[in-house]
Amino acid sequence: MSDQVIQFPSHDTLDRAGQEILSKLQWAASIAEQNTQQAVALAHQLSMQLRAAEDNVARREQELWGYKERAERAEGWLQRISQEIDQAFSSRQPGAYAPRRSNIGR
Repeated sequence: MSDQVIQFPSHDTLDRAGQEILSKLQWAASIAEQNTQQAVALAHQLSMQLRAAEDNVARREQELWGYKERAERAEGWLQRISQEIDQAFSSRQPGAYAPRRSNIGR
């Protein structure tokens, strides 16, 4: 068997290594917290933009329905006017609307 002695780190070296590990863990936790805060802030900002866009879409849909209703009413009026014109002029004789020549000057 060999008389080999295993050297363990001194308390100072072990303490320094432990402190360094803890320091790096705290640094990583700090970075993770900053990233989390940025992600939450961005999510909140995007949520507000989405809400505003949804409100805008709802307003546009209401406008669209208003225009559609107006267009349907206008179409109804045009049909009614067309029918009235057809009724008014269909009862007349075909030559009733021919241009007339005046006898002035003959």
